[in-house]
Amino acid sequence: MNIKKTIFLLCLVFTGFLNFAIAQEVFPSKPIRVIVPFPPGASTDGLARAFAQELAKEMKTNVIVENKPGGGTTIGALVVRNAPADGYTLLFQVDGLYNGKLASPSVGYEMNDFEILSPLGQTPYVLVVPSKINVNNLDEYKAYAESKKGELTFGVLGNGVTSYSILSNNLSKALNVTPRLIPYKGGVEGVVAAMSGEIDGYFATVSLSFAQKDNPKIKLLGISSDSGKNRFLPNVKSFEDLGIKHMNLKSLYGVAVRSNTPANIKVKLTKSIASVIEADDMKKARSTISLEEFPGSLIDYKAEVAKNLQMYETAKLTESK
Repeated sequence: MNIKKTIFLLCLVFTGFLNFAIAQEVFPSKPIRVIVPFPPGASTDGLARAFAQELAKEMKTNVIVENKPGGGTTIGALVVRNAPADGYTLLFQVDGLYNGKLASPSVGYEMNDFEILSPLGQTPYVLVVPSKINVNNLDEYKAYAESKKGELTFGVLGNGVTSYSILSNNLSKALNVTPRLIPYKGGVEGVVAAMSGEIDGYFATVSLSFAQKDNPKIKLLGISSDSGKNRFLPNVKSFEDLGIKHMNLKSLYGVAVRSNTPANIKVKLTKSIASVIEADDMKKARSTISLEEFPGSLIDYKAEVAKNLQMYETAKLTESK
């Protein structure tokens, strides 16, 4: 047999054994990373760290949280997209994953590059306004806008279509006022801007709003949840109960992995994460940071994500006209 052909065949055999060995490797055999596309300190970060702690117990390995903020969450998503598809790099998935792609279509990932493994929680948004503008309800808020030529300034996270821009635009349409959107890097910055009167309003997560609910510098005028009382902010009425349509919107928190990760690893991760989200410490962590448990199954969660994505796409088309 030709020596070159022999070497080639031996290489093929070796490669086959190597791939088999990798596939049979005990998982996990090294630390797992959880990439959070937001700065440290936000509610997203708190939930991710609680999740990492519980996952470490469940999988008996170190789980490290890495904050990779910027680019409307695209920087964090790219870290996961460019990592090996071996299950050792997870993405703390939020709506921003899709918003970032819609805002920057040329960014180096596709939505189907990631597969959601589990929901982690959800939260609606609360309209936070400065106390100094002296309004107590939406009628007075509209009158305030009319006193300044029918315009309201809203803080949003990043540029392009996001849950923040959708809520700001929908409320402005309902009140028949003109919105002016001002981007901020994080939720804390948006709330601080509302406190100072730099902007007329900001849609903060319930977690951020709850932390500031007794702050005399702000008022909470409505919440983007279902009809009825919110468990964390029972004194704040939903926009639905206030008669404002198209304001029911929640931020969805989940965990995802590269979609081409080996099936056996995805199955193991999914089973482990299912135990994690039911752990008492995880439930306590959600409650501590004022996050609700997602009430449905993984299939329900994916359907809710798809519904939000459709809403973002529709908003983007409307915006471009």
